Amino acid sequence: MKRFLILLCFLPLLAGCGQGAEEALPMAVAHRGCWLKAGEEFYINENCPAGVRMAAQYGYPAIECDVKYTRDSVMVLMHDATINRTMRNAADYSRIAEPVRVSELTFEELRKHYVLASTDPALRTPIPTLEEELLACKEYGIVPMLHSAVVESYKLAHEMLGDGFIAFDANQAALARARDYSSGCLILLDPGWDDAETTLGRLASLGGPAGMSTMKYEMLDAAYIRAVKDAGYEVQASIFPTPHEQRALTDGVTIELSDFYWHQNAGRKPLSTLRKRGVSQEEGAVLEWWPETIPEYAAMTLELEFEGSLEINLCGRSYTLEGSERPERFGLRLYQTEPSLILRALAPTRLNHVRAALYSL
Repeated sequence: MKRFLILLCFLPLLAGCGQGAEEALPMAVAHRGCWLKAGEEFYINENCPAGVRMAAQYGYPAIECDVKYTRDSVMVLMHDATINRTMRNAADYSRIAEPVRVSELTFEELRKHYVLASTDPALRTPIPTLEEELLACKEYGIVPMLHSAVVESYKLAHEMLGDGFIAFDANQAALARARDYSSGCLILLDPGWDDAETTLGRLASLGGPAGMSTMKYEMLDAAYIRAVKDAGYEVQASIFPTPHEQRALTDGVTIELSDFYWHQNAGRKPLSTLRKRGVSQEEGAVLEWWPETIPEYAAMTLELEFEGSLEINLCGRSYTLEGSERPERFGLRLYQTEPSLILRALAPTRLNHVRAALYSL
């Protein structure tokens, strides 16, 4: 079976990320939508239409959304079993003292008494329905990845978007039902701790465009990724922490589900850049870049080829890498964050090529 490259409309985007078609960077999916925080508080909350709009602004082709049933079986968006982390009391915007479970209240009760947390009063809206989220995806041209074992969610997505959605869960029986509604949607199975051979058998049973997704970065090594890709399936790294998301990228995953990963720079002109070639550094030497402009909505990318050993700090995220024959590529989305790059040699190191770019979004 030929690999399904996340809807044919995304092929130009994948090929335009700077590596060439044979080394295309993974497709970026915004985890729980493109949420943003101002300090410790949400500005754009998780799982809401405002996050779809922000995903479009940042150039994400797809977003993940989590589906739950209310007590009266209305499909709403919420990651947690309770609403306490992401919502507030509607009457006075106070924190919710006692646990409030989505499944124990009716839709009307949830909409009446609680609002999404946000530093912007205009975004303190009631809990969104799946239909509202799918309408926003349709408006902004974003593919929804339904993290859902609610079979009715696949039916609704197909009615509204045709095959242009992704079904994603660990419940294989529920995912199999997605094929009852759509022969062409992409299905991503979380295989648990299954080895590659077992996973391939499970994917084959789903039929149609399919792949695997895992949060277990310890399991998803280069050999596992290659086995799944060689069989014609997608491989998604799900919210791998720093620095493991970088290893997954280098090892060849096809989709990155992430809170920060960004490489949507095709067709965008950088606000400022740093370029260095052929720089030799002794152990302990530091190369720093602090762009003077700090956009409110921004992203930074880094392309790096070197020989030796480096500690890399990109906007506060740290990586320790040994030089290799392959170029290393990094990309982060930023919100109200000072952009920075610090390269520290951990041994005598030669920087063959360094290109960092800051984008205003």
